[in-house]
Parts: sequence; C-alpha cells; structure tokens
Amino acid sequence: MKHKQMLIILSVAIVSFLGTVDMSIVNTALPQISKDLNVPMNQAEWISSAYLVLICMSLILFGKLGDQLSKAKIFQLGTLVFTISSLACGISTNLVILLIARCLQGLGASMTMATNLGIITESVPFSSRGKALGINTTIGQLGYIAGPAVAGIILSIASWNWIFLFNVPIGIAAFIFGEFVYSKPDKNKPNPKLNIDYLGFITLALAIGLFFIAIFTGQEIGFSNLGVIVAFIITAILIISFIRIELKVSEPILDLSLFKNPGFTISIISLMFMYIIIYFNNVLLPFYIQDNLKFSPSQTGFMMSVLPVVNVFTAYLGGVLCDKYGAVKMSFRASIIFVIAEIIFAVVQPTWPLAILLFGFMVFATANGLFQNNPMVMENASKEQQGVAGSVLALSRNIGFTVGLSLSTSLLYTGMSFKANRSITTYPFGHDDWFLFGMHFTYWIAALIMMAVTIMLIWLMHHRKNIK
Repeated sequence: MKHKQMLIILSVAIVSFLGTVDMSIVNTALPQISKDLNVPMNQAEWISSAYLVLICMSLILFGKLGDQLSKAKIFQLGTLVFTISSLACGISTNLVILLIARCLQGLGASMTMATNLGIITESVPFSSRGKALGINTTIGQLGYIAGPAVAGIILSIASWNWIFLFNVPIGIAAFIFGEFVYSKPDKNKPNPKLNIDYLGFITLALAIGLFFIAIFTGQEIGFSNLGVIVAFIITAILIISFIRIELKVSEPILDLSLFKNPGFTISIISLMFMYIIIYFNNVLLPFYIQDNLKFSPSQTGFMMSVLPVVNVFTAYLGGVLCDKYGAVKMSFRASIIFVIAEIIFAVVQPTWPLAILLFGFMVFATANGLFQNNPMVMENASKEQQGVAGSVLALSRNIGFTVGLSLSTSLLYTGMSFKANRSITTYPFGHDDWFLFGMHFTYWIAALIMMAVTIMLIWLMHHRKNIK
C-alpha cells in the first residue's frame, strides 16, 4: 500500500477506536457516575444504552448521505460532533445534560461508523483491501475490548468525567489529521443532488430504537412483561411497513436489492451471529474465572487480556490471507476454528490445567481475527452503495452485541435453572456446578450457531462456483 493510503487507514482507525471504546468504557464507570450524580443504577444504565441506540437509529441515514454527498465529509463532521459532545459529557453536572450529550456523541459516532469502511474501500485497491480492512478491524475491536481496562486506569487516578474528556485531544488531532489526508472534492463538479427517503428512514429508526429499548427493558423486568411483548410486536409492524415503503419509493433509504445478492445477505447474517457469540465470552468467562476458578479480578483481567493480544496479530494476518485466498474462504476456515473454541469452552472443567482454558482463548482469538466479515460484506456492494453497506454492517454488529448480551444471560439462567430444578437469575454461590452446567449449555448453543455459519459459507462457496 502507498504512503497516502496508510495515512487514510490510520486516520479512520483512530476514530474507529474512539467510537468503539466508548461503547464499553462507560459500563465500568456507571457505579461511580450513579453515586456522584445521585441517580439510581437503572437510570444510570441509560447513559450507556442511549449511545448505542442513537448510533443504530441513524446509521443508515448517514450511510446514505455518505453515498450521495461525500463519505469523508460525513466522517469528518462525525469526528467533530463526537469530540464536542465528549467535552459536553465530561463537564456534565446532572443526568439530563449527560444523556443529551451522550445522544449527540452517539450521532457523531454513527457518522463515522457509517462511512469508515467506505472510505477505506474507495481509497485502497482491491488487491490490498483485506489487509486495510484488517487493520481497521483490529483497532476497532481493540476499542470494544480495551474499554474496561482504559476506564479502570482513568478511574484509578481521576474522576469519571475523564473517561469522556480523554476523547477530546485525540478527537481534535484526528480531525486535523483527516483534513490533510482525505481527498478534497473537485470544485468544478456540480453539487451532488440530495435525495433522502425520510419516511423510510423515520420508520426504520423507530423500529430499531423500539427494538433496542425492548431488549434493554426486557433484561431488567423480564421478556414476558406485556409492555415488552407489545414493543416487539410494534417493532415487527414497523419493519413490515418499512419494507413496503422501500419497495415503492424510487430512491429508498436502504436499497433492498442489496439483499438479493446471497453473498451480501449471508455475510451480514454470519457477521451478526459471530458478534452474538463474541459477547458470550464477555458475560460468561469473567464469572467462570473469578467465581468458579476463584481467581482475583486482577488475575481475571490478565487472563482475559490474552484475547485482545492474540487478536491484534491474527486480525492483520487474516487481512493478508484474505487478499490471497478471498474473504469467504478465510471466513469459512475461521468459522471451523470458532466451533472448536466453543466446544473447548463447552467441555472445560475446573479440575483441568489452566493452560487448556488459555488455549481456548487463543483458538477463539485466532478465529476472530481470521474471520473476514468486513471485506466479505463490502465486496458484495457496488461503489455507489458502499456507505449504506457499511451502515448495514455496523448495524448488524451492534445488533449482534445486544442480542448476544440478552441471549447469553437467558441461556445461562435456563441451564442453571434446569440443573437446580428452580429459577436461577444470578451466580449460584455455593453451587458452582450449577453455573458450570449453565455455561456448558450456553457454549454448546454457541457452537451450534457457528456450525450454522459454517454451513451457510459452504453453500455460498458452492453457489459462487456454480455461477462462474
């Protein structure tokens, strides 16, 4: 890759890191924020949830704007909005102001997430695209994983306000850097015509927002609650209405013809399934290591760090191999490795050597790095649809994380309750075998999910072979 292309990738990756780290960094600081602002914990949790909801509600709009106007312009505007709203979050003195600033921060992050992959695919030749997207994926995923560690370091030396304020100097530097590296639009070209399907966007945004609110509320009060059930029903009605709208308008906010391409559809489903099971680890493994194996929190954090460290190397390697063998073939191989990792977690016993668990971490991180979801999605979208394709990709990733949180806890509670022959909704202290049974049950389901991904990718490779 050329020097200019590497600078573009670096500029995008820095902002990608800030956007993803803010999804996980706040959770660690919520107890302190709740205490300092004198608000109950269930209200404070919306500081984290509001950010994710606003990102997902607006992704498709900003992807469309990036395709019609300029991806770099939308990305830079998003960097600016994210940085200013981070400052507003950091100086907030009450929950209302913090929530408003957090929503604005989500909008800024959404602008960057909707356009970052499109900028890279437009700037880098196809022969190097896997490597370029691999670098961005590595840094972005480090943001998800590093959030709690970054928060822990900041909270040990400063107040919670600095988990937001630390974004400001980095965001300013990234914006200035971007002004130099992104190509400037040709002034001789006429201004592009803006054509947005606002009715479709509003319908989809409401459906996404209501879906996430139903998920978050269901986790707190139970999914059998009538209000939560009604919310899911209304979400389904809104989605059906959105599809009907998109099929009628001449310029849809989301061109549904994208999903007629089996490569795009299977790539999106595979990506979502992968992120669902990634979140299983975030929920299950800390409990297993601390409460079942009896390690301290610091020892747990050290062991869990194996995942991001290995992933740094394997994600880049996956990008290099993707350029050589193709995204689908690499993702197929990675899906098999994923299954092996899930089976290790599904059978591991506390009496086994710790090295077996750490080996499982390494296998999982290797699979995560080699799975080429970004190139697999983006190569199945035309140049004119790169922004929208990137938005759908980011939306699927966030849906995967949210569903993964809900599904992993639900499966864990189901497994433990079956073993105990009564309802269990927390760690069963004094009955480590109940938790172990629930964890194994959950990971066997995860293995089945990844087997389904493997089968889909086998079909896709066979389909591509037949149409050549």
